[in-house]
Amino acid sequence: MKKMRERTELTEKGQQRRLMLLSAAIMIFVAQLDLNLIINGFRISLAVICLPVMTFLSSNFPVFPVTLIAAPGILLVRCAVEWLHEGSFIQGFWAYSPEMLFYLMYGGLFALYVHLAPMQHFSLLRLLPLVGIDMVSNMVEVGVRLGVRMFLPEVLLRLLIVALGRSALAAICLAALDAYGMFILNKDDRERYNHLLMLTSQLKSEVIWMNKNTNRIEDTMAVSYALYNQLNQMAVQEQSQQMEQLAQKALTVAKDIHEVKKEYYLIMNGISAALNDDDQQNGMWMRDILQTLQNSTRNGFDGFGENVQVSFSMEKNFFTDKHYELMSVLRNLINNAAEAAGEKQAQVVVSESQQGESYQLCVHDNCGGIEPEYLPSIFEPGFSTKIDYETGKVSRGLGLSLVRDIIESQMGGTIRVQSEEGCTDFIISIPQKNLEVENK
Repeated sequence: MKKMRERTELTEKGQQRRLMLLSAAIMIFVAQLDLNLIINGFRISLAVICLPVMTFLSSNFPVFPVTLIAAPGILLVRCAVEWLHEGSFIQGFWAYSPEMLFYLMYGGLFALYVHLAPMQHFSLLRLLPLVGIDMVSNMVEVGVRLGVRMFLPEVLLRLLIVALGRSALAAICLAALDAYGMFILNKDDRERYNHLLMLTSQLKSEVIWMNKNTNRIEDTMAVSYALYNQLNQMAVQEQSQQMEQLAQKALTVAKDIHEVKKEYYLIMNGISAALNDDDQQNGMWMRDILQTLQNSTRNGFDGFGENVQVSFSMEKNFFTDKHYELMSVLRNLINNAAEAAGEKQAQVVVSESQQGESYQLCVHDNCGGIEPEYLPSIFEPGFSTKIDYETGKVSRGLGLSLVRDIIESQMGGTIRVQSEEGCTDFIISIPQKNLEVENK
């Protein structure tokens, strides 16, 4: 553990050193973009803007250590350029050495300011001190160059203009970074929200199916207990030990089913409670429902490949509290089409329109169609044509049965299917009064 801790510390120190050297190199490079104003040798560069920008990007940015590396580095580069142009290294050193004082002063004051008021959140008011830091640092450099003449009004005015301009540019850079960060954050939030909506609709559809199966569990338990009573009576009448054993087995089955039922109810109620606690929405607009489905197909939520193109069209935008049910139904139908397409190119079109006092949803695909002999059975529980011939695994065949159950039981609508020439249409009709609600 101790060696691992030491190794981690060495790695962190190495990363910190690389960050310092890279940041200093960037400052040295940016410092070469300058203007010669006010007096000879006084260079106005954009290098110090790097400090607030880098501090904004990194919460533990080593401001003053970077400045300690960058300041002499900038001086050496300027001296080297002067030597190449004028042939005198010493002349360049005396001309530009006061500039090093500017960077050291700016770095020291800015490091103190960041220590007192960290810059992880953009605010124009918090950038105002940069004007003062820039002004004081420039005054130190100009004071070395001009002495008391530094206090001439025209010199101070120019220094103030430089400080304001450089600080304004820093503010623009930070505002752009902040806006970009919010854009990325909002994009991530939208993707997570869409993902959560799809998961919730899927869970709700499973709860609907589980709720439907509770009656079957009750019936199976009742049949098992009735079988126990019947076998027990036969065992008494016939004095048969074999019948008594069978009766006990039937009772054991009834007890096991009862235990399964209790666990089943606990799971179902737990999921339902979690979904109800998490559901803060009273509904969604139809446009947003279709947009969520479109985002889920684009982002590969349901494993779509590029070979399946899904498009959506809407005639009327309405508000509904059946948003999870609609997403579950449409997602199931779209998934079925995508699975039927396999690897071949296919197109799925989801359209919504108003037909009299009902809304009609149509899911059309050209994914191969459905064999005529299968059409009467596709909505039956357990029916499936999805067979993995490599593993022998057959789909549980609940998708379309669940779709019909949601449409008929939950929304009071109807669903029918048409299939011909390699194309399939699932046509859903739901009364407007059952689907559309007022947005409160």
